[in-house]
Amino acid sequence: MSHDQDADELGPAGQPTYFVYEDGGQRWRWFLLDGQRRKIANSGRGYRSRADCLASIDLVRLSAAAGLREP
Repeated sequence: MSHDQDADELGPAGQPTYFVYEDGGQRWRWFLLDGQRRKIANSGRGYRSRADCLASIDLVRLSAAAGLREP
């Protein structure tokens, strides 16, 4: 899976979805599309292993109840 695939190749809209891919530097990355297939988050860095990349997705999922701090 390439991070720059056409939206039609990503499947039907309607539900937020994480996509995992290996970049050109042999690092694993992810991005999150919302239900309208807009990119709303990404890994921000590459991971050496797919397992580490998937673990970072789990951390994001588990942070759904995190509080919000503002200045």
